[in-house]
Amino acid sequence: MRPAVRLRILIGEDERYRGRPLFEALVLAARERGLAGATVFKGFMGYAPHADIASAGIPRLAENLPVVVDLVDEAEKIEAFLPFVRRAVREGLVVCSEVLAEQVLPGEER
Repeated sequence: MRPAVRLRILIGEDERYRGRPLFEALVLAARERGLAGATVFKGFMGYAPHADIASAGIPRLAENLPVVVDLVDEAEKIEAFLPFVRRAVREGLVVCSEVLAEQVLPGEER
């Protein structure tokens, strides 16, 4: 295990950046910048301080469901990615936390 930083970006699924879904723009930008990987999770329910509750279970509330983009890499790479995040994310929450990470590669013996 080695020290790393987890960047978690919480946004709404309807958020956009330059014509494409924001979560997609974040993942593509992370890949272009050589970050180790990214995962997008779609929430079933959530709310923001200035918004109503969104829920997949209630059709009239199923708008702009929460999305989480998770990235983990070395602190320097995450730090270099943050200016793009600040430009792209207009509404949301960006959380950085120190973690211990170990990359497991296919076929690697443990």
